[in-house]
Amino acid sequence: MLKINISLFLLMTCIFACGEAEETTESESEKPAMLEYGTVSGSITDAGTGNRIPGSTVMLLGQSIETGVDGNYTFQGILYDDVHILTVIDPDYKPYSQPVVLKQERLVVDIMLTPLKDPVVELQEFFDSFAALLESVDMENIEAIEALFSETYVAADDPATLFGVASGIIPENYADVVPAMTQLFEEYVSLQFLFQDIEMDIMHARKAAATLQLDVNAEKGEERDLRELKARCKFEFRREERDWKIVYWQLFELDIRL
Repeated sequence: MLKINISLFLLMTCIFACGEAEETTESESEKPAMLEYGTVSGSITDAGTGNRIPGSTVMLLGQSIETGVDGNYTFQGILYDDVHILTVIDPDYKPYSQPVVLKQERLVVDIMLTPLKDPVVELQEFFDSFAALLESVDMENIEAIEALFSETYVAADDPATLFGVASGIIPENYADVVPAMTQLFEEYVSLQFLFQDIEMDIMHARKAAATLQLDVNAEKGEERDLRELKARCKFEFRREERDWKIVYWQLFELDIRL
């Protein structure tokens, strides 16, 4: 009789223990999975030049980041496995968006943007317009010439450029644009500005430079004395709002013939 009671006791203990184990397993399976979060980052570059683009707006999950001079962006706390739309907005580039799914701690998404307009074409048109305004020798066009210069514009301070400034061919700074152009138009009855052999250096859709050959042929005063200037030039440009502006002007190998 004692043996039967012990066996019964062991059987009941086993049943109780097994039931408890099943309850524990079921309870653990009901616990929600831990959510995982990571980082989405990358760089924004120009599709034509490969250079980084500052000032682009990158958006993800309602967050908005503006790229700095390095063209980089970083979003943190992005949920794993969900599909998110990464969008880039830039006034000088075509809009861009793509879905991203985070499955690791850090996802790198580098994006190349296509300019809305070709900067090379725009700057060639800039030089054509600049030459036409100068060759007009029309005081009414001086305001339009001033609009081609940035308010931060400055000429180089090397000897060749300073001689060009002293000769009244190029303005020293933004405040000097109107006085310099006024004097130029008062002294010369005919001007011909030829911007030739232009070599463009495009950083991105808002920053560029150009090295070129500048030939100026002029007739001074009523006597129409001939003047000829030849120089290698360097211009630096920045897009301000929608328009390219001259921010720097330098002369090389200046040759003036009277």
